[in-house]
Amino acid sequence: MIKKLTLVAGLGAGYVLGAKAGTQRYDQIMGQVNALLGRPEVQRATGAVTEKATAVASDLADTAKEKAGAVTDSVKTATSSEAVDPTPSLGTPGTARAAGAAPSDTV
Repeated sequence: MIKKLTLVAGLGAGYVLGAKAGTQRYDQIMGQVNALLGRPEVQRATGAVTEKATAVASDLADTAKEKAGAVTDSVKTATSSEAVDPTPSLGTPGTARAAGAAPSDTV
C-alpha cells in the first residue's frame, strides 16, 4: 500500500512540476515567435508573400474558368452533333429467353 501511495505522490509531483515547466517553456517560445513576427523585415516578407499568393490564386481562377468554359462547349458540341437515344435498347421484341433457359445457337 505504501508503494502505491509513493508512486501516486511521485506521479502527482512530476505532473505538477512538468506542467509548470511546460507552461513556462511555451510562454518563452511564444514570446520569441511574437518578437520575430513583429520585426519589420518579417512583416515586409509576409506582405510580399501574401500579394504573390493572391495574384497566383487569381490567375489560377481565371485559367480554371477558361478551361471549364472550353469543356462545357466541347460537351455541348459533342452532344448536339450526335443523336443520342435516351432510352436503352432492350433487344428485339420476342427474343427474350425464359429465366434459366440456355442460349440458343440460332438467331
